[in-house]
Amino acid sequence: MRKIVLVAALAAIAAPAVAQAPAPAIVINGGQMARIMAKAAADQAATPTPNQHETIIGAPPYTLSLERRVGKAPAALHPAHAELLIVLDGAGTLTTGGTLANPGTPTATNIPGSDVSGGTAQHIGKGDFILVPENTPHIILPEGGVLQVASMLIPHAAGAPGRGGAPKLITHAADLPAMIAKAKAAVPASARFFGGDTLLSYGGIRIGLEYRSPKGIASVHKNDGEFMYVITGEGHIPSGGTVVNPKDTGANIDGDAMTGDTDNVMKTGDFIFVPKGLPHAAVSDGEFVLATLHVQ
Repeated sequence: MRKIVLVAALAAIAAPAVAQAPAPAIVINGGQMARIMAKAAADQAATPTPNQHETIIGAPPYTLSLERRVGKAPAALHPAHAELLIVLDGAGTLTTGGTLANPGTPTATNIPGSDVSGGTAQHIGKGDFILVPENTPHIILPEGGVLQVASMLIPHAAGAPGRGGAPKLITHAADLPAMIAKAKAAVPASARFFGGDTLLSYGGIRIGLEYRSPKGIASVHKNDGEFMYVITGEGHIPSGGTVVNPKDTGANIDGDAMTGDTDNVMKTGDFIFVPKGLPHAAVSDGEFVLATLHVQ
């Protein structure tokens, strides 16, 4: 019996490790988003609260949430997390900085407060992108009705190395047409067949704007996952399968095409999360503009 056990143990040691396949992409299209918003409204009516949260995409340790704000909710300070905000509908006033008034019991990610004193107030509206740095008091007040925001906490240390830049904490919807035109003009000279710009940046965290073209590189990010939001247009973000003619570029494995993939048709307002190690691309015959965030 001892000999059999020993042989089995040696066989287990000698057996090659089987690589775990990456999880599939998570896609939230317009219909799904409408249902999430309807659920938020129903839950808020059943149990009144000034800020109703619903999950859009759960990709641990990250959660992209819908916030349905109808009144003054507690202020917040996230000691070790930056917060990404995308205004989906409505308008409000965002106050950042200053001092958190009457701080409450801390949680793992948040210190609540009754208000913010001495901060800087600014108007935010549909189509705006905001990044609130960690350890920054902030509060949002809706203006004239319902304010709906997509939000996500990002550990400051989790930004993909080399993707940051000079701090840029807000891009208004009014800024987007010029940025899109600039990115479009850069496509013909791009080795990766898309033009880009920076929507938000802080430390190693960067939310990029990408104007996608009919030709795209199939890619695998070896070290980070990628959240994408369609700012405008329609295109394809195929995912999964196998990269054709793979070339290791360091952080990525790039290829000429993909086989056996799932074709995800994406339109304005859709979200997708591509896990680390999953082949994907992004192409379109027309205007197709993405906001992208790489996370570790």
